[in-house]
Amino acid sequence: MSAKNKNLKTPATRNKGFLFNVFFFFLVVILPLVFFQTAQDASLLPRMMVLSLFLLGYSGYIYVFHRETIINLDLLKNPVLILGALYLFMSVISLVPALNRSEGLFDITKTGLTLLVVVYAAQLFSVTPGWFARLSNLAVIAASIAILIGFYQFFTQVPGHQAEHLANGRDIINVVKGLMGNKNEYASYLMLLVPFTIYAAVSGKGNWRLSGVAATILLFVMLALVATRAAWVGLFIAGFAATVIAIVNYKKLEISARQVKTIVIITSSVVIVLAAGILEGGKYTHSKYMEKLGSIVRPEADNNHFRLGMWKITARMAMDNPVAGVGAGNWQIAIPEYYSRIGLRDKDVNWISPHNDYLWILSEKGFIGLALYLGMLLAAAWLLLRIFRGQADKSAKWQAVFLCAGLIGYLAVAFFDFPYQRIDHQVMFAVIIGGLVALFQESRAGKPANVNRHMLLVPVMLFLVLSAVYGFQALKVETHVKKAIALQKAGDMTGALNEITVAHTTWRNLDAAGSPVDYYAGMIYASMNDHHAAIVAYRSALADHPNHIALLNNLGKSYYATGYFGSAEHYYRKALEIVPGYKEARVNLSTLYYVRGDFKQSYEMLRGIRGGSRMPEIKQNRRALEKLLGFPADSLKVKKHHHKTGKKDKKNRTGV
Repeated sequence: MSAKNKNLKTPATRNKGFLFNVFFFFLVVILPLVFFQTAQDASLLPRMMVLSLFLLGYSGYIYVFHRETIINLDLLKNPVLILGALYLFMSVISLVPALNRSEGLFDITKTGLTLLVVVYAAQLFSVTPGWFARLSNLAVIAASIAILIGFYQFFTQVPGHQAEHLANGRDIINVVKGLMGNKNEYASYLMLLVPFTIYAAVSGKGNWRLSGVAATILLFVMLALVATRAAWVGLFIAGFAATVIAIVNYKKLEISARQVKTIVIITSSVVIVLAAGILEGGKYTHSKYMEKLGSIVRPEADNNHFRLGMWKITARMAMDNPVAGVGAGNWQIAIPEYYSRIGLRDKDVNWISPHNDYLWILSEKGFIGLALYLGMLLAAAWLLLRIFRGQADKSAKWQAVFLCAGLIGYLAVAFFDFPYQRIDHQVMFAVIIGGLVALFQESRAGKPANVNRHMLLVPVMLFLVLSAVYGFQALKVETHVKKAIALQKAGDMTGALNEITVAHTTWRNLDAAGSPVDYYAGMIYASMNDHHAAIVAYRSALADHPNHIALLNNLGKSYYATGYFGSAEHYYRKALEIVPGYKEARVNLSTLYYVRGDFKQSYEMLRGIRGGSRMPEIKQNRRALEKLLGFPADSLKVKKHHHKTGKKDKKNRTGV
């Protein structure tokens, strides 16, 4: 056959190339652009639902139009996929002891979709020549879009406002989040694109190489601007690990001894500079970036102490539920029972995850679940080792190094954040794992066996139908709850109640903020002074989330309003068992005791409010109770301030 004929593509090859382009263009470029403003979380559930629909359409296409088998059996025998399937099975089993089983459906759906992307990606990689270069070019496109959006947000909203803060108290830089849920998700997503853009910059041709260089530089600039510590740590660990792998295997990667010395010198210099920056930590330069860098190793810095406290109680919860955990999706429901052990305050109680994926998995699925998850990752490391020892050529080995760097970066970020929850991060994780599986298959000799498409695709399509239905139903909850909140603020209580009624579904009963749907119905009824209806709604919500402290407090308020003081006290007390310093519950319980004439307990409730002596209304109530109890006039210990306020304070110190 002539050289010209060798370059001719058969219809089957062209068809597989078409499938590759469609599949990965959607996953890498289109999916991160899905954004539904009507949802509470505009990216999470919308992207999961759209991903389910796309995979359903893709599966249907290959089922109907591909007469030849599309999946080979060797892929399904891969240890990564076997352990992944067992992990998915354990996720289902963990729902047996769960307090709220419907909340585990998101985790199970997401895990199943991730495994399916691994399988499809590995298969397409194994039949598509030059797949890594194609994938890297798509990553350059995705990075360019994400960077443009990020820079637009930075230059239009941050300049002139650096000293300002958002409504939640965070720095103004948090408005830079691309199309992700927040700045941290945006930064870690950008970090996952870096290995691919670097590959395009190094191995690309023509304009793709220039685009790869530009995208890589701008990615680093944006990662510096958003100042997300987890992404910085992930990027550094990924780069260091890739360098070590390359040095250890320098002969197989055809790196000269001179180049190895150069790499060692550069790597050592970078490590020394970063270590110096961490130790300096803004002590002398007063740079916010140096402070951020130094805060990585300071437990007391920023919110580190809250995160460490959350890790501590998550580990304790895992020890209390070692076999199957508390159930997939149930961490946020069970963890409030442990809040009192770390003295969590009012403003710190809205935790949806522990900001550590490994502890998250351990607490929800027990030691067996974590062992299977870590086993899957160790199997991926084993694949890397086999790729280097196998028949793969130099380019395949280099591709394995880049994929491994991306995987290690993901795993490092997962130690401080929650990429396990986000669809974009899971897709990139699946693509990386699928790439390692494909390279491993290519490095093996022998003809792969195939599996009948009917046996595989029928259950897959059934799963995807259920996934799409779940995504639609869960998205419906968020959409209608968001509308209900807006209508309630606008004073349209009837409309708000109608939206809550429509929001109900058996598929999901908590919203994006972790609050039960009926919790909002209770608040609407309470605002209408229909406290009997509010009690019914609150008690229904309590069945879905028995440890929701605002719900417990509000239920107590409605019982108080209807004259059931004993029940009101019970629920106020339950809220305070979870967060002893919960200000609103303490004030409400103080009021209840005051009405009962129990001034001593009323006073004790106010004394337990952290910083209460600096709050005018709390201070005034405490003084009034002190008069009733016959306390000395200076019991609030305000003498420290008297020298600053002069005669006015002197007047205030007169006896009762």
